Amino acid sequence: MTSVLALYRNHDALMNMSSNQQPTLILRKLSVDEYVLPKIHTKKIKRVNSERKPFSVNPFPKLGTGHGVYVFENQYFKYEGEWVKGKKHGFGKLLLKDGTYYEGQFNQGEITGTGFKFFSETKCKYKGQFLKGEMHGRGIMEFPDSSEYEGNFVHNRKNGYGVMRTPLTQYDGGYQGNMRHGEGRMVYAPMRYDKTSNGDRYEGYWVADKRHGPGVLHCADGSIFDGNFDNDEFHGHGLYRHISGVIYDGMWLKGFPAKMASKLHIVVENTPMVIRQGTPFTITVQCLNDENEVVGDEGREIQITAGFKYYQPSKGSALFDMIEDVEDKPIDTPFGYQVVHYPLTNQEQENDGPSEEDEEQELSQSQTQLDLKEDEDENQNNKEEEIKEGEDGEKLAENEKQDDEKEDGVDNSGGGVEEPDEIPNNTTTETESVPLPPPVPNCRSEEGVCVWNEVYLAPAPPMYRPFVAMEEAENDKKSSSRGKPAINKDDRRSSIGNIDRRGSVNKGVVRHNTCSSISPVDKMRRQKEKALEEKYAKTGEYVLMVHDVTNPPFLGRTIEPAFLLLKLKRPEAKKRAKKEGKKWDTSQHIRRSMVATEGSED
Repeated sequence: MTSVLALYRNHDALMNMSSNQQPTLILRKLSVDEYVLPKIHTKKIKRVNSERKPFSVNPFPKLGTGHGVYVFENQYFKYEGEWVKGKKHGFGKLLLKDGTYYEGQFNQGEITGTGFKFFSETKCKYKGQFLKGEMHGRGIMEFPDSSEYEGNFVHNRKNGYGVMRTPLTQYDGGYQGNMRHGEGRMVYAPMRYDKTSNGDRYEGYWVADKRHGPGVLHCADGSIFDGNFDNDEFHGHGLYRHISGVIYDGMWLKGFPAKMASKLHIVVENTPMVIRQGTPFTITVQCLNDENEVVGDEGREIQITAGFKYYQPSKGSALFDMIEDVEDKPIDTPFGYQVVHYPLTNQEQENDGPSEEDEEQELSQSQTQLDLKEDEDENQNNKEEEIKEGEDGEKLAENEKQDDEKEDGVDNSGGGVEEPDEIPNNTTTETESVPLPPPVPNCRSEEGVCVWNEVYLAPAPPMYRPFVAMEEAENDKKSSSRGKPAINKDDRRSSIGNIDRRGSVNKGVVRHNTCSSISPVDKMRRQKEKALEEKYAKTGEYVLMVHDVTNPPFLGRTIEPAFLLLKLKRPEAKKRAKKEGKKWDTSQHIRRSMVATEGSED
């Protein structure tokens, strides 16, 4: 069988022959099985395998070198860039199907060199150095919340020195395993409403992203801690200068001083503490912990105040209406009653009263005002009995009437109005207003102790509520015991001397007159009492209160207050030194009397 190839070879010879010379070809029909395609011989091309997977091939570019685009068989990776001998080498871009891509340098098929990578899952962007597909070396990582890290990376983790900037903080220092480690400085943004930042600044050592080791913390409010940290807390020895002025230098345990003051203690020998009018006293306060040990706090601000027992005014009284406008609220005490503030001062009180000799003479008559009142009541009761029993009741009533009229400036002899006697210069009139002295200033503790020297109870301010309420209660008590309503001084004076023309005395009126009558001795005594009350505090029981007013509170804690009972008494009378006179000589006296007797006989 003539092959098709032979026909092709003789085609040219046949074309050159003339039509007469052309031989007659006898063609016969070939069956289908007899058709054979020509065999084509081509040069075999060596296929280069990919550097990633052996089943991936890269037919482009020619011979695997140059610029080309290749989609891997798994359809997840796509590379566009430079190739060298079938490997990605040079500058290129590798895209992942999830949107992540890298654009930068390749070396022998690996991501190595400088480049840019975008993470589709976290939206982070990194620009820097790479090594075998990992962030390694110097680089900058940008986060979607506008945070930024600039520093060293090792195997995709922050490691070494770096600077981390966030909307709330800025840290520059050492890193290890993506956490702050080693020496570094953290600066917090100013205080925010949501308290996510407080404006502090820390310079010191870190371990596993927490402050650990020696460091200095500068708080936004001005407080400074210089000492040791453990697990982000003050632990070990440290010096803390609080913005309130408190200074603590000592050991710390888990954020708090090893010895933390929890209560105040007033140092006193006996309770209640007895003090005298016009005599200064000293108050010593200690800062104690739960074990009653003195804590060496420095600069804690302590305040001392005084109070007097609070009397609830009855409804309908003038004091009850006035008290609604007063802001001073009663204070609870551990003594079973409430108190209201009473002025306490350390200003020395001027001695413009009576002389020492007069005071001693007057003080020798009575030691306290309570004794004076008791003496008054006894004298009045004795006078009533004398009036009832004696025959001179009318004369006594007339004398008392004359005394009271003289006191009011009335002269029954027809002389008209008599000017009142001048009050001695050593007493204080009712119209004089005494300014309130300044309060005792607060004291800063030194080694846990505060001391106030030269402290006085100041005179009561005008219309002091407890005293007014006390007087109303006493008047109501007296009137209820006598079965009569309380009578004012003017009413009492107008009722004195209600004697008929015949000279007969109304017994009921006389009894009332004797109760309101005042003897000259009592007048002088009351005048001196009034002068003393205007000059000094009223005798009685007071409460001394000590509070921790450190602002702001040290470490957010305010220690418990302390209370002390004060019993104010009249000043002690000084005993006069007896003048040494001539000693009595009995023999000389007998001798003189004998001589006088003999002379009289002669």
